[in-house]
This record gives sequence, structure tokens and C-alpha cells, in this order.
Amino acid sequence: MVAASSLIGELRGSINDESARIRREFEAAGDGRACVAARTHLVEEILERLWSEIVSADASKPPNLALVATGGFGRGWLFPYSDIDILFLYGDRDAEQAFKDPVRRFSQELWDLRLKLSPASRTLGECDRYDPNNTEFAISLLDCRYLVGDRDLFRRLHDKVIPKLVMRESKSLLQGLAEVTRERHGKYGMTLYHLEPNLKEAPGGLRDCNVANWLALISAMDKLHDWPDATSLRPPVRKQLESALDFLMSARCFLHFRQGRDDNTLSWEAQDEAAARKIGASDGEELSAAEWMRIYFSHARAVQRTVTQLLEEIPEAWSALYRQVQSWRSRLTTADFSVVDGLIFLQQPSALQDPEVLLRLFHFMAHHGLKLSATTEYRIEQALPALAATPPRGAELWLYLQETLLQPHAADALRAMHSLRLLTLLLPEMKLIDSLVVRDFYHRFTVDEHSFLAIESL
Repeated sequence: MVAASSLIGELRGSINDESARIRREFEAAGDGRACVAARTHLVEEILERLWSEIVSADASKPPNLALVATGGFGRGWLFPYSDIDILFLYGDRDAEQAFKDPVRRFSQELWDLRLKLSPASRTLGECDRYDPNNTEFAISLLDCRYLVGDRDLFRRLHDKVIPKLVMRESKSLLQGLAEVTRERHGKYGMTLYHLEPNLKEAPGGLRDCNVANWLALISAMDKLHDWPDATSLRPPVRKQLESALDFLMSARCFLHFRQGRDDNTLSWEAQDEAAARKIGASDGEELSAAEWMRIYFSHARAVQRTVTQLLEEIPEAWSALYRQVQSWRSRLTTADFSVVDGLIFLQQPSALQDPEVLLRLFHFMAHHGLKLSATTEYRIEQALPALAATPPRGAELWLYLQETLLQPHAADALRAMHSLRLLTLLLPEMKLIDSLVVRDFYHRFTVDEHSFLAIESL
């Protein structure tokens, strides 16, 4: 069957009308989640209509061919101008050959509808093989979702092939995912505090939200030998990520509609407009661009912290050199702190009630170049309210801070203190430069990050 030109005209009209409606609803409510869900549903309907005209009038057929949503489409996250990731899944090579023409026509019609398609074709057996040069495809299968075609074929992929692949290749998957994540972070100077950040690719962006979920999912599947019933992230972490996602989804939808393309950079002009429209922010007082960016950085900080913790806590995600270094660092245990796999734990969790122990902790971190475990970070957050009541000040505080500032990894310790809101508690003046964007030639990052970089250089 060939889709008639009248159907293509009808579908094109439907896409235009529905896309305009989705945009109007977003501009009225600013709800990014509702926007991506609506576009996902629209594209699903288009695919189903074309499938019935070109491939099979019965949505559950033909045998040995299924259309599968992967990546962002699989998650149900189709932003206004994002690519549509689909997989043509074949039972075997014979099926691939038999359906070559209808699949080609199906794809061509989608391109003619000006939909940005990112198609892949694999047999079920090929999905069971891990290609170390294409970690992205294996990861995209973690978000696979049935659309139309042979449902039993999809079940075999979802229920058997993917869990087996993850169990067999969990170490390679984790290492590959960690490697591409660190490489991406490296392109952005390993910091989220850019003046005009890319809210998809930069540290703390939407990509890192996905990485956090993938790392947790792969680890859980490796232990359970099956799909987990729910997300494997701890409830407090999950809550933070969900809040960040609400903001980032709204901000990305805003950028797509504003630019008319898949552009995810928060330029100066975009920041001004986002602040004026309170994108992702609750209704209340008017926001300046600098205040709106502080909201962005607070969410990005929570996302980056989660990803960093998972990369540190999952030994399979380490490189061989990193593993060697962490093994050596494990000998640094003291009476106050123990070091396990390069992460600092407290010997006595209640010890943080003493501000002196808390300050010694960051001196220890700055001296040895270690990181805090998630448990230790949680203990610090629990201790902050009591510390806020009677924080150390003046000479008492400076006695510890000056020693910390002299250590080789002082900037990293200060960043950790800042991420946990401890630095602004101890030095209230820091609030003035916290995530502060200054638009001039000399600033590449926010003012607080420039301060840490200056200390790092010194």
C-alpha cells in the first residue's frame, strides 16, 4: 500500500494544527512536561496512521517486524524540535529483507512530513550484541517502548534480550557510559557554571538527568537479573531530580519554541525573556535574569551532584587508573574519617554536631583530594540546621579556613562546601556572588566559580 497524497496532506495539516495548539498551551501554562507528552502523543498518532497505510492495516502485524521508540521518544520526552528516535526491529535477516521496501517508504513519508527522524534497524540477534564503539545504541534500548507491529517480538527484546545484555555487559556498559559522560563534561570545563550554558549537554543538564537514571538502572538490573519495579534512585535523590526535570523541561521547550529549532543554549537574550516570563519558576515577584539563572544553577547543581556521586559510588564505572589511585587512597583512614574506594565516611556519624569536626573534614578532603560519600553528604545536610544556629565566626572560623586554603585541593573542597550550602552559611557574604552572572568580557563562568578557579590557580 502507498500512502495517498491526500493522507499526507491531512497528516501535515494535523501536525501544523496540533503543534500550534501545543505551543499555545505551553505559552499559557509554561508546563514543559505537558508539552513533551503532547508532542509525543502527536507523533505516535502519525506513526500509527502511516503504519496502517504502508506496512499493515492491523497494528499488531506483520509478524517479525515491530516499530520501537527509543531514546527520548522511548521516555516520552519529545521536545518541540527534538529528533524522533525509532528502531525497526526484525525477527531475523529474512524479515529484514522482506520488509525493506515498506520500511523505506514509511521512513520517506515521515521525512516528507518534515519530521526529524533518527531511525535504526536491527535484528533481534543484533540487539543482543554489545558494540563497544556504539555504547549509545545499547543505552538507548534501556528506554525502549512498543509502538506498533509484532508485540511478541518486542516482548522478547524487552523481557529477555535487554536484561541478558545488561547482566552480561554491565561492567562495559557502565564504563562506556562513564567515559562518554566524563568526555562531555570535559568539553565544558567540568563545571556547570557557564554564563550561557547548554541546558541539555552541559554538566547538570538534561543529559545528566538521563545518565543518573541509566547508571542506577544498569546497577539494579545487574543485581536483580531483570527490570526493577521502580526507579532505583534513592527517594531524596529522585525528588531532587524530578524538581530539576520540571524546570529543565520547561526551559528547553521555551528555547525550542523561541528559536524555532533544536537549540538548547541559554543566551543572554533568552535568559532575559525566560526571566520575564518566569519560565519554570513559581508565580510571584518579578525576576531579573540573574535571579532566574540562580534558579537554573540550583537545579543543575543538584543534578550534577547526583551524577558525580553515582560515578564515584559504582566501581564498575571507574577507569583502571582511577581504580589504582582509589585503592592507594583507601589507606588514608584516620580516627575521625575512613576512606573506602576514595570516598570519605565518618567514623562516628554523630561527630558532625561538633563544628570543629565538620571543618576538619573539609581540610582532610582538601589535603588528600578525596570526595565525600553520599552518606557523609547526607549527614552534613542533617547537621546544617544546628550549625546555622551557632555558626563559628571570626578567628575561630579563620583558623580552619586558612589551613584548608593552603591545601593542594582547596578549590575542590570549597566547591563541595558550596554545593552543600555550607560555604554561604559560614561566610554570608558569599551569597552575593552565589551563581552570580556578570555579563562582561572577563567573565566566562559565574563569579563564585571564577573565585574557585582563582584559588585553584594560586
